[in-house]
Amino acid sequence: MTLAVLLHLVLIALLLWNFAFKPDEQDKQFVDSPVKARLVTAPETPKKDASSLKKRQQKQKELEEAKKLLEQKKLEEQKQKEIEQQQLEAEKKLQQDKKLAEEKKLDDERKAAEQKKLEQQKKAEAEKKRLTEEAEKKRKAEAEKKRKAEAERKKKAEAERKRKEAERKRKELEALEESLDDELFEAAKGEVRQTQIMSEVSKIQRAIRAKIIRNWDEPVFEGSCIMRITMGPGGIVLNIEAVDGGLEYCESAETAISRSAPLPSSDDPQVMAELKSLRMTFDPSQKEN
Repeated sequence: MTLAVLLHLVLIALLLWNFAFKPDEQDKQFVDSPVKARLVTAPETPKKDASSLKKRQQKQKELEEAKKLLEQKKLEEQKQKEIEQQQLEAEKKLQQDKKLAEEKKLDDERKAAEQKKLEQQKKAEAEKKRLTEEAEKKRKAEAEKKRKAEAERKKKAEAERKRKEAERKRKELEALEESLDDELFEAAKGEVRQTQIMSEVSKIQRAIRAKIIRNWDEPVFEGSCIMRITMGPGGIVLNIEAVDGGLEYCESAETAISRSAPLPSSDDPQVMAELKSLRMTFDPSQKEN
């Protein structure tokens, strides 16, 4: 459409240009015949020349305006092209910025996904570690519970065995009372009495060892110590002597014995006579038991 307008303007300008120069030929005819002009049309010549000049000026002005219009149109078209080019470049830049933004968004999403995955892995590893530790603690607790239950069972079994043994001997003594004379009866009675004494001694010795071990701070290094304990009435500790072992181990044992005083004891003088002096070994196996 713009090209058609330009063509029309150029055509109009050419027509105006041709029309502007045709009256000049008529004027030349009058100039070439000065005498005839003066005789026939002398009074009208000045008026006709002024009109022709005015028309030429008018046409020249219109032509210049047409040229200006054409140039203005060209400038407008050039400006329009520049505007379109700027819009095209702006659109291109917008697309590039949009593409960069999309790429950045995808990169951020990828990084966020990787970070989330890493955090989930760490969380899963921590949960796995926690469950493993809990399972290990539970296993150790169950093992300790079984160990204590077994120790208690053995202790009760031993006590029951001794009770039955004492009962058996008591019944034997009762039977002897009917069949044996006084001397044999007294001998048998003494044997039963001695069994009862030793049973009580063994029971108190276990109690003494358990109490001392509870108060013993076992050294962190390997070692052992054998201690001799002299005990008086009421469980008082009369003397503590290291028989064999390392110095620090024996010092820890001595401290444990002192902390445990008074020790478990009996009101029976015969039982206390057996407990007057006893030996005790200190090593890691004592803590386990």
